[in-house]
Amino acid sequence: MYKLLLVAHILGVFLIVGGAAIATALGIKTSKLSRTQTVAELTGLSIIAERFVITPGAILALVAGSLLVHEAGYTFDAFWIVAAYVLWVIAISVGLGPLGRHTVRLHQHAERLIAAGVDESDELRAHAAAPLATALGLLQNLILLAFIYLMVVRPGS
Repeated sequence: MYKLLLVAHILGVFLIVGGAAIATALGIKTSKLSRTQTVAELTGLSIIAERFVITPGAILALVAGSLLVHEAGYTFDAFWIVAAYVLWVIAISVGLGPLGRHTVRLHQHAERLIAAGVDESDELRAHAAAPLATALGLLQNLILLAFIYLMVVRPGS
């Protein structure tokens, strides 16, 4: 059972890392564009990555990881495990909260501009490059690195 849970946990992490890489690349590219059609397409892809790759990966990593804690004989009060849960809650809150809403609003903004016949928009580019969204994306990636550190090093175990 341990090996199956470990594979599931690693698969979940792989989905998170892959999805985060895609979403980060799309976000960086989108923040430099003013062409409404391209922004709509890239934000649409980012929404797909968030909903169908990152979120399922996060759930799989959490469930399999929790079962692994029990299976491997660790205690849930170990520092690295508590830290991982806290970071997971923060990451999900940011991703499904302000960062996810930003992407959806940006996508909707681009779609409205397209419907109005607007091909280029500096306002849309400014919206895409919002400093808060950039900071939250960076926070997500730092949390991901912290997760990987905690899982590999397991400080205090």
